[in-house]
Amino acid sequence: MIRFVKHTDIRPEKWDEAILRSQSPTVLATHGFLDTLTAGSTWNALILDDYAAVLPLPERSKMGIPYIYTPFFLPQLGIFSPTPTDAETTLAFFNNIPAKYKQIDLLLNTTNDAGLLKNETIQLVSHQLSLQKPYEQLQADFSQNTRRNIKDAQKHSLTYFEDESIIEDVIHLFKQNKGKEKNVHYGNDDYPILQKATQKLIDNQNLLVAGVLNANEKLVAGAFFLHDYTKIHFWFSGRDDAASEGKPMFFLLDEYIRRHAGSDKILDFNGSSNPNVARLYRGFGGMPYSIPMIHHTPTLWQLPMRIYRFFSK
Repeated sequence: MIRFVKHTDIRPEKWDEAILRSQSPTVLATHGFLDTLTAGSTWNALILDDYAAVLPLPERSKMGIPYIYTPFFLPQLGIFSPTPTDAETTLAFFNNIPAKYKQIDLLLNTTNDAGLLKNETIQLVSHQLSLQKPYEQLQADFSQNTRRNIKDAQKHSLTYFEDESIIEDVIHLFKQNKGKEKNVHYGNDDYPILQKATQKLIDNQNLLVAGVLNANEKLVAGAFFLHDYTKIHFWFSGRDDAASEGKPMFFLLDEYIRRHAGSDKILDFNGSSNPNVARLYRGFGGMPYSIPMIHHTPTLWQLPMRIYRFFSK
């Protein structure tokens, strides 16, 4: 039986056990991290039987209208189950989402078969790279353009380093560069959430922070690598656009891959709707894969929601 459970009634220990034994475990879906990433809002859940499978439902409300959303900085959500969820199970969870939610934008994960929800889902694309091979074999799969950019970067006297103390600096790099673009929707309240989450990840030894200095020892690029249960996520990054000709992000990714080649992990570059960013990931040998996302508005609410989104731009 699938039941809707309010946040206050979710048992943290049982929840975390369900996430850990699932086919797609991620530390970011554990109880404490969901609390952190939904700061200022809340999250509830659908739970099958005695936590046999769980579906987190992050919730927000605008103008008194509750809706389900995917918080920033979460690379995946969806149904967490010890076995892949077939199409019927995914549909059953969807049908048990309370009707009070007038909009659903919920990222699933690759073990969730959304085949019976074709009209309610969109397919997002991500890229991942197995790090099992030695670096020389991984490098052989880099595109010619990527290898050329790495060689260019190596001419600029760049220095790669790993240091948790630069978290604020990396976030600042992003805010002052990429964060100013119109298609970036982070608000001022989102960056403190990111910083709090990074600290929790460091406390749990799940985060590696890498940076690149130029010849003048100025930070020109940085990235947060989330070392999850089965994957490493290229989770967040910042770059100084004024230093782009030095190709510091190519240098950073190449050095990180060099240092972690031969491991049993998969480097997940995470999704991007930007074709240039997707090209960057493919250039490092990243293989594309799709992630379903529920995008649903009940018929009677489609026109009101379109009007609301128009006037809330």
